[in-house]
Amino acid sequence: MLSALLDPVAAGAFPGHFSVTHDAAGYSVDATADLAADQALVWDTLTDYEKLPRFVPGIRSAHVLESQEEEGNAGNRRLIVEQAGELRFLFFSRRVRVLLDVRHEPQTRVEARALPRPQGADTDEASLNQFQATYTLMPIPGGVRLGYRAHFAPGFALPPILGPLAVRRTMQAQFEAMLAEIDRRRLAPSPQGPPR
Repeated sequence: MLSALLDPVAAGAFPGHFSVTHDAAGYSVDATADLAADQALVWDTLTDYEKLPRFVPGIRSAHVLESQEEEGNAGNRRLIVEQAGELRFLFFSRRVRVLLDVRHEPQTRVEARALPRPQGADTDEASLNQFQATYTLMPIPGGVRLGYRAHFAPGFALPPILGPLAVRRTMQAQFEAMLAEIDRRRLAPSPQGPPR
């Protein structure tokens, strides 16, 4: 089992929990953080897929291929998102690409699961099997509690020691980067600037 207490990474993020566990079925991630931020801002940051490569380490590209309102659930959306990234630790690295079926419940929940790898996919890029992840946003006094849970199995072999370390380092770095970006946006000056 690999686990660590998440340290505060920004003034607007309070200490939370981050753990990665590994067994024969794959990897599980469980993380929480309390944020002194508006719920809409947290939501907008989480779902700003096209900009993820700018602030999330290990993500090389992210594109929304489809987006439509979910039938029978007004306000909810279904998206197809393609992401490419990399697991890296010391001299180990592995390029990964995944096609995600994403469901939005506005400002409260994001669910994602991996779709089958397309035919003719780049053989230099690996895929993930059985990937499922959920972000939850819950109002708390003074801000939002952000939760993240994921379970996945790499569709490729990982070195017995460096592989789990690469997964843990990558996942923790990505969660912390998301918190830092939320705080950066929270503290950013208004686009309108000061009154003249």
